[in-house]
Amino acid sequence: MTIDTRKTPAERRADARREAVVNNVTKLAANLALLPVQAWILMLALGAVHSVVAPVAAVGYGTSLLFILGFDVLSDLMKKFRK
Repeated sequence: MTIDTRKTPAERRADARREAVVNNVTKLAANLALLPVQAWILMLALGAVHSVVAPVAAVGYGTSLLFILGFDVLSDLMKKFRK
């Protein structure tokens, strides 16, 4: 007795969709997990530059978090319209 392991095109598309959803959810979870770290590093970097160059504003954690979110949104928009 042989087992037929071939898949129909519909099954392949469903598998590809499932894999894409898993990849997107994993990417979203990683981005959300790294967001506080990125904001903290940006806050520290801007604070260090502020101590050397006075016109650069020293920002708090909330502002740096909003900067990171804004940069992410802008980069996604640029990717969307580039295609």
